[in-house]
Amino acid sequence: MAELILRRFEEVDFDWLQSWVTSPELLFQFSGERFSYPLSLEQLTEYRAEYPDRRMYIAWVQGQPMAFGEIIPQDNGRPRLGRILVGNPAIRGMGIGARFITALVDECGRLYDCDAVELNVWDENISAIRCYEKVGFVFQADDRTVLSAFGRTFNIHKMVKMR
Repeated sequence: MAELILRRFEEVDFDWLQSWVTSPELLFQFSGERFSYPLSLEQLTEYRAEYPDRRMYIAWVQGQPMAFGEIIPQDNGRPRLGRILVGNPAIRGMGIGARFITALVDECGRLYDCDAVELNVWDENISAIRCYEKVGFVFQADDRTVLSAFGRTFNIHKMVKMR
């Protein structure tokens, strides 16, 4: 299996990220209500200026960018993974997501003295839930948020991985 290289996301990576976000629904799933479609460099730059403590990463495998994610520090001392996206739909389900999540969890351990890492997931995103469970995340009982968009309701659940 080819080595996964985790590195900080840079502005030069934006075109890759933008090409992966192919619809308003995918952008909403990826980022909630924060951004509007189409994702623009201006939106992302404003977001990064507003939240300079949040760290964005990109995963590279065999010289190609494969995934994007963010580590978000929280007041409870447990960093949260956010905005996770395996770029090319053709490579989803091939283990890159699990390797990327593992690398982000390891990075959380390197950056923060934390007992756990959290993330939020839409209850209908079964493939993402399976990926997170494979890495060791479990659902936090009765911890959910409800968002509405596109004429429907999205149940967002918290998952936690103890370190």
